[in-house]
Amino acid sequence: MVRLICLNMSLKKIYKKKFNQLTNQEIYDMLDLRYTVFLMEQKIFYVDTDYKDQDSMHYFIKNDEDKIISYLRVLPKGLKYEEYSVGRVVTDFNYRKKGLATLLMETVKKDLIGNPIRISGQAYLKDYYENLGFKTVLGPYIEEGIQHYEMLCSNEA
Repeated sequence: MVRLICLNMSLKKIYKKKFNQLTNQEIYDMLDLRYTVFLMEQKIFYVDTDYKDQDSMHYFIKNDEDKIISYLRVLPKGLKYEEYSVGRVVTDFNYRKKGLATLLMETVKKDLIGNPIRISGQAYLKDYYENLGFKTVLGPYIEEGIQHYEMLCSNEA
């Protein structure tokens, strides 16, 4: 599925793909972006390749050079939580504060309307997720060395 949107006067696409639909370049870009943000910027030392990507739906936006600049994955019910789960939400440093991650999150919520969504969100993003309709159900707690909150969005129609 590709959704066209107008954002900051330029055409953007939201891509939604299963793992086996991703190109080699998209997988490389996805992993590179996650590595750059989580390991290099945030200094989170963990194994990112958790073998959940293969069962997840991947949402992303590319720039004009066809490189992924904002990304998240949706885990199916039962893979991490009883509900659907969103994780690995990242945006390239040069494209932050443009609403890209919010656009991806809103697209996921629309695609999963009527289904609750549970996340483990970094504490500094708690207000951000609350503005998207998530409510804290657990926390704070430490995950991968960073304070997190478990949050749930009822995502009702």
